[in-house]
Amino acid sequence: ELAQYYKAGLWQPYTESELLKVIAHTLTNTPEYCRLTRVIRDIPSQDIVVGNKKTNFREIATRSVEHSALKQSDIRAREIRGQSVKRSELYLKQFCYKTSIGSEIFLQHVTESNQIASFLRLFLPASSSFIEELGRSAIVRELHVYGKLVSMGEKNSGKSQHIGLGSELLEEAKKIAKESQYNNLAIISAIGTKQYYKKRHFLNGKLYQHCKL
Repeated sequence: ELAQYYKAGLWQPYTESELLKVIAHTLTNTPEYCRLTRVIRDIPSQDIVVGNKKTNFREIATRSVEHSALKQSDIRAREIRGQSVKRSELYLKQFCYKTSIGSEIFLQHVTESNQIASFLRLFLPASSSFIEELGRSAIVRELHVYGKLVSMGEKNSGKSQHIGLGSELLEEAKKIAKESQYNNLAIISAIGTKQYYKKRHFLNGKLYQHCKL
């Protein structure tokens, strides 16, 4: 339909310079609790009638931002990834925002330069869930720790997954949920993470694992 508008002279795509400004603005104004996974669709150039055909336009926009005084603050741009990090270099940062059905708490371990080593998304619903199993529960929607796994005996190497960041975030989430008058903390877990949460006092339910507060 958009192609028909173009052929009829009713619509024109952004020029490359205009698109660069739009994407650079997006990269530098996305809240730090969001992650920009995909910016440009990878569409074969022969299928594009008019407009940008560069699939690496995100990289182009990122380089443009790096040459300016602005910074990207979304999760993807701040990930520590495989870098070494000392626990003393990290501090816990909290961000809360309201939604139409409750409150979202974004917890993250960051460095002084705001690089992110781990994060947890905690949802505090305004009313009881229609899912009977949840009842009056706060919900951990996501828990992620960046850094490569290291072998046993290397726990003090500085890799972020082995300095207890995930456990710290879970304890903070439990504290916030309890102070907010929730009875339980629930989490959806995959087969590979059930034991991790079980060791942290989460018990198996039908759909979720639960920790009584």
